Amino acid sequence: MIRGLSASANRQIAVFERDHGLPAGEVAHAFRRWNTSARETRGDLEPFYERDDTDLRNGDYHVRTLLEITLHTLSSKARRELSAVIGPADGRVLDRTLNNPFAPQDLPWWMRRIGV
Repeated sequence: MIRGLSASANRQIAVFERDHGLPAGEVAHAFRRWNTSARETRGDLEPFYERDDTDLRNGDYHVRTLLEITLHTLSSKARRELSAVIGPADGRVLDRTLNNPFAPQDLPWWMRRIGV
């Protein structure tokens, strides 16, 4: 369960986890890891999973990727709610990192950032 989300949004996330064979609470875990990594002062962002079961689509195992995939499966209202609670962490990451000009441009933005 992610605090700040409606019961409906949390139910939709639970259905997403079940439909994709993820353990219950995996998206909430990814959310907490993303928030934690956004607050850390070290230069490198390394919020990756250690397990293989989070590889839903492209194999990058990044917690923000799991959050993004989840966003795209939710209703528009639930998507807005989840985006609103993810937004502050995204902002912190963007504020303390720079775009890596050498990273492949087809990667999501969170994988093209380098710590400063």
